[in-house]
Amino acid sequence: MNRLKETSVISREDFEHYIKEAGRVADYKGFGAEGCDLEKREYWVAYTRQSLEEQSKNNRLPDYLLTCAKNAKKLSVVVPLQYVLYDSVTGEHLERPGMTRLRKLMAERRISGVILPALDRLSREPLHQQIFELEATHYMVQIDYADVPNGNDPNSQFTRTILAHAAKLVKLANRRNNRGGNIGRVVKGWVPAGKVPYGYKYRKEIDPLSGTTIKAWWDVDQFDPDGNPVLGTEAWVVTQVFKWIGVEGKSTYWVALELNKQGIKPRASDVWSPAKISFIVKKRCYTGKHAYNKASYVPNPDSPIKDITGEIGRTLRRAKPEDEHVPFTVPLVVPEWLWRRANEAINTRAQTKGKTKGRIEALFRGRVFCPRCGRRMTIRRDGQCPNLVYYICTSRSEAWNPRRCGASYIPVKWLDNLGWGNIAGLLKNPALILSQQRKAAQEDKELEKHLKLFDWQLKEAKRRIARIQQDWESGGNIYTKEEANTRILEERQKLEKAEVEKQKVQAAVSKLRDDTAHSYRMRRSLEAIRDANLEQATFEDKQRIVELLAVEIYPREDRTGAQLTCAFKLEPVPHASISIASPKL
Repeated sequence: MNRLKETSVISREDFEHYIKEAGRVADYKGFGAEGCDLEKREYWVAYTRQSLEEQSKNNRLPDYLLTCAKNAKKLSVVVPLQYVLYDSVTGEHLERPGMTRLRKLMAERRISGVILPALDRLSREPLHQQIFELEATHYMVQIDYADVPNGNDPNSQFTRTILAHAAKLVKLANRRNNRGGNIGRVVKGWVPAGKVPYGYKYRKEIDPLSGTTIKAWWDVDQFDPDGNPVLGTEAWVVTQVFKWIGVEGKSTYWVALELNKQGIKPRASDVWSPAKISFIVKKRCYTGKHAYNKASYVPNPDSPIKDITGEIGRTLRRAKPEDEHVPFTVPLVVPEWLWRRANEAINTRAQTKGKTKGRIEALFRGRVFCPRCGRRMTIRRDGQCPNLVYYICTSRSEAWNPRRCGASYIPVKWLDNLGWGNIAGLLKNPALILSQQRKAAQEDKELEKHLKLFDWQLKEAKRRIARIQQDWESGGNIYTKEEANTRILEERQKLEKAEVEKQKVQAAVSKLRDDTAHSYRMRRSLEAIRDANLEQATFEDKQRIVELLAVEIYPREDRTGAQLTCAFKLEPVPHASISIASPKL
């Protein structure tokens, strides 16, 4: 069974209970069957999906599972317990744990069909629905929808496409209705529904007879009888943050460290960070003035699309035009003057931080990985000796984080000299690149031989199946009915296995040829700089070569050497024999 996400509001025990009850109500033991041999391809998958928000308000999962059980009974197919898959993720993409496993089962040819209780449970994007159906057709996996026409004929496909577009329109309408409903609440003098900022609590008054909401507002968490925030509460943290930064001139780094020392935790996290502190200070709502519909998150156009069926994260916050803002008032936590002083202090620090000393020249910036935790390493100057710069783990400077990495600093000059020495050696030895191309050509020939072998095996398996069928249909005496069926089943299993192996080899051939073409283009680029004086190359020239080779460096924790990887196979970097003691000593 797919592993339910920790964020799911349905526990594993409840999920298995729903499966068993769906099979019982449908009077079909083939749904959620246990003890099945999953090596066989004859079984089907039942897949459904619900978003967390939808599920928490109206849990239709039992109904969806019952629909799947009834369809499994109608089709007379078996759905093992492990093949009942469920996702509590939005339907805007196919990058979900259960869906990922389903697509993998199809690609590995381990299932015969898929049952879906509704078309929109698959996806609310027509393109993704079409891609999924194309994959299923290619891998000879049957799809059974409970609410739309099935089949691969043009009429059925067109009908499903139209309904998929309708599901997308419903999704967009739900978003507009949700936004419009919140705007209506603000116009009535309420507050919008949803998560409230740190320091506030959402309150509402409910009609005891109808159960409907009469009024909704925010309260400050929480004040004592004298009007002062209670020590250790969210409201107290907010006021202290503004006083520390706006009055005492403390940095966000210091504030995060102080709150962690006092054992005060933020929402949905274990530790405070400078970013969390800055996020609080920039919120205007603490002055009593707030607005709904001020901004929205959109996808970053600079990020490449890796998988068109995957989720495209909305990571950029874009402000909306001021005429779309819907202002409302909330209880005041800090005065306007204190909010301004705290924000001015943060902006002043941001403008001067790291600007006076200039950018650090580091050849492998963003290409060095921590030997202890594997994170990318960043660059820092020595606080007492500005001429010394180091590669350090990104979490090493997080003094406010009790789980920060304790890996040692690595001098930039030492690692850059070590890495460039090996890169220069590679550039002076073009025979290494040529030998790799010859090896790739030899591998290509070997894979072509394997493809011819699989073609012969497929041809022979089909010939044997035809011969057995012909003998049985002509009334021959070589095979009985049971023997003929057994032999045909064995040959078909061999046929399927050979087809799978052939596809793997074809994929390997395609990748090898792509790599070879890339290798050829890179060799031509390297030949253009092969005769250059690499010892006197400028820093910009070295950076260009490092980027061309896609170099990555994995230093040893004891700082005696490092391992380099790049577009070509490199010999291991020799152990460093130079001293890396700090000049301060």
